[in-house]
Amino acid sequence: MNAIREKVDAQSASGCDAHISLTLPLPGPLREPQCNELKRIASTIQPFTIHYGPLMNYLPHPGVCLAIEPQDKLDLLRTALEAAPVFEGAPQRRYPFSAHMTLAEFVTVDRSKELMVELQDTAPAGDFLCTAVSYAVPDENFRFTERGRLMLA
Repeated sequence: MNAIREKVDAQSASGCDAHISLTLPLPGPLREPQCNELKRIASTIQPFTIHYGPLMNYLPHPGVCLAIEPQDKLDLLRTALEAAPVFEGAPQRRYPFSAHMTLAEFVTVDRSKELMVELQDTAPAGDFLCTAVSYAVPDENFRFTERGRLMLA
């Protein structure tokens, strides 16, 4: 995924590796007691298989991504985590939650359409077992690094 991101949208690739965004951004820094609460919540959710692909987009919004399933399991995990007090005061979600893995986001609508054609036969698809959620934080240059992991049951 990262090689594709680098090729089709170097700006996106420079900020973080391929990922599935799950929760809203936290309204402030995560402290140890809050982290422990999120770890406890995550530990109540059973690991599950995630399927990625096929290629998709959200036109008229620019970008190309891979579909992610099962939405219901990801919704359960997201809802459980976002119910924690640490999310109080977080900004409201602008769009309904739809799990996806972004390949290109800093492109035009026209380039998005071109990428859908270019990548239609080569976009990866597959499965992996989700056993943890990463806590990633951007630095001053908006480059994300993992700062912690919430292990599922």
